[in-house]
Amino acid sequence: MTRETVLFVVCLLGMAVSSSVLILLVPSLFQPGEQVSLWALGLPAGLAVGFAVGSLHWRPSR
Repeated sequence: MTRETVLFVVCLLGMAVSSSVLILLVPSLFQPGEQVSLWALGLPAGLAVGFAVGSLHWRPSR
């Protein structure tokens, strides 16, 4: 496999993991009495965006 393909797969896996963490944290925003730090939501969201941009950048050519 080429370097671009490996980076693309790593970006896809990272995006999947960070997005799933973000999805698990979102319901705690709507529960009364729960205090969620913005860093706890911002970090997975930023990572998901970063991995999405990386997967677009290192997308393998056809």
